[in-house]
Parts: sequence; structure tokens; C-alpha cells
Amino acid sequence: MKNKFEELFKKYIDGSLSRAEYEKFLSLLDSDDSLAALDKEMDKLWEHDYEGENGVTTAASAAKKSTKHFTYWGIAAAILMVVGFTSWFAFLQNGATGFEEYHTEFGEVKELTLPDGSEIKLNANSSITWDKAWEAKGKRQIVLTGEAFFDIQSLPGKIPFVVETGEVSLEVIGTSFNVDNRSEKVAIYLDEGRLNVHLKDPEIEVIKMVPGDKVQVDPETKEIAKETNTSLINSASWKNGILNFKDMKLAEVLVKLTNIYGKTFVCENEALLDIDLYLGVPFSDWDTVKQVLSLSLDIEFIENDDVVEIKHL
Repeated sequence: MKNKFEELFKKYIDGSLSRAEYEKFLSLLDSDDSLAALDKEMDKLWEHDYEGENGVTTAASAAKKSTKHFTYWGIAAAILMVVGFTSWFAFLQNGATGFEEYHTEFGEVKELTLPDGSEIKLNANSSITWDKAWEAKGKRQIVLTGEAFFDIQSLPGKIPFVVETGEVSLEVIGTSFNVDNRSEKVAIYLDEGRLNVHLKDPEIEVIKMVPGDKVQVDPETKEIAKETNTSLINSASWKNGILNFKDMKLAEVLVKLTNIYGKTFVCENEALLDIDLYLGVPFSDWDTVKQVLSLSLDIEFIENDDVVEIKHL
């Protein structure tokens, strides 16, 4: 690179660079040692032009040196300005840096389209953080808190897509899937494509998922439970507007309702909490859910702001 830089630098001074050589010159200047190389070439140019014969500086050459001092520093400044502009232009092309956050309130569901074309349905009381510099980094990355359904856009060059959620990292391969990390366990359901589930503990092997798989990971105990041949209606029915309370006890349902609607439930009758549920409830608003549960279980919800007392009728 050294000889090439010297060659292109001389042509730059002479004004004889072709367009292709100019672009090459800029790329070399953008390397880590560009400033040192430029400084060395400027020193050589300075010594060659401003010393008198036999290396002795005469009064005339000193005057010449003083006059041209600004000329060569101007050349250096111009080069550095070009480098700076090139770097800034590259920054603009690569997109803004930093992160963008999307979130939902209690009882709110939001549909999002990311800059890469991927679509996300964000459940209530949830948030995602998106790395805006994904093109420059060659990696699409999201941090999830709460629950979301992902439909990932496949891109040329197979730019990886990674979802981070607590101690669990999901490596996405052209996939539709649901992730819920609201409770102590992280629940993952794969609808289409493939998923590789990584835990931050290097001793735990990667969990490879195929469509219909449902995996629950307990980050605290490192316990992993895996089901196969499950369905969207059983594992992520909220995406289609239904809260699925099949094979769940009322106590479990109330935890879900707390996460979605921000309610605090009080039930002194432990027998009620042990009731088994097997029903689907329209996921529209709290009043609708409350009415369906009241009629189905013959119970009453007594509300005082966000505190809800449950009694048997």
C-alpha cells in the first residue's frame, strides 16, 4: 500500500489523477495509517522544494519556503477535508446510529414495520429496541421486553436477525415466531422457518426449533421444556385477537391479565383461583374480557381504580 499511496499522492499534487485513481486515493486515505503516510509525504515534498542546492537553505529559498508554507499546508488541509467529507458521506449512507424504541401501553396492541421490511405485532405492555445502524454493522438486532410476534423479512446477503430477551438470544432464519418474556420463563413459539435459541451460559447447547415447536426457558434455573406439534391458536392466539385460556387455572389467567391490562387482582377465595379454564376470550378491551369471565365463571369483579376484587356470585 505504501508505494501505491506515494504514487497516487504525486499524481494528486500534479493534478493528473484519473477518476478511478482518485477514488482509490480516497480509500487509502481512509485507512488507519493515512495521517502518518500523509505527514511523511508532506515532509518529503517540503524538503525537496524548499532547500537550496547541496541541501543548504539560502535567503532566497527561505523566502520561498515562507511563501509556499501556506500552499502545502493548504494541500494537506484540502486532503483532510476530503477525507472528512468522505467519512461523513459514508456515515449518511449507512444511516443514523443509535437505537429506536417502540412500546405499547396497557391494553394496547401495535403493528410495526421495521426499516428492513420485517413486521412485528407488539402485545400490550411491551417494548422493543431496534439498532438503527444495522446496515453498517451487517446485523439486525432487537431487544424485547414483554411479548411480540415477529415476521422477519429475508434480505439479500442473508443479514442475520437476532432477538435479545434477557438471558435468551434468538438467531432468526427467515421466520415467523412469538416470544413472551413477561413471566419468570421465556416462552418461544415457532410458526414458520427456523430458530436457534441460545442461552448466555456457554455450557448449554443451542436449541434448534422447527415449525410447531414451543420452548420454555427458565433463565434462573436453566431448565428447558420443549413441546412439538403445537399451533398458533394454542401458543400465540393473541395475534389473532383471542386470549386463549385453555388448560389454565384462574390464578394463571390473572397473571396474564395483570401483564396486559395493568390490573391488580385480589381474591381471598383460594378455591376460585384453582378453577380450571378452557375458553377463548376476545382480545379487545378489559371490559369485554371481564364480562366474558364473569359470565363463564359466575364471578364478580369489583373495581377500585386498578385494584380488582374477585368474588363468587
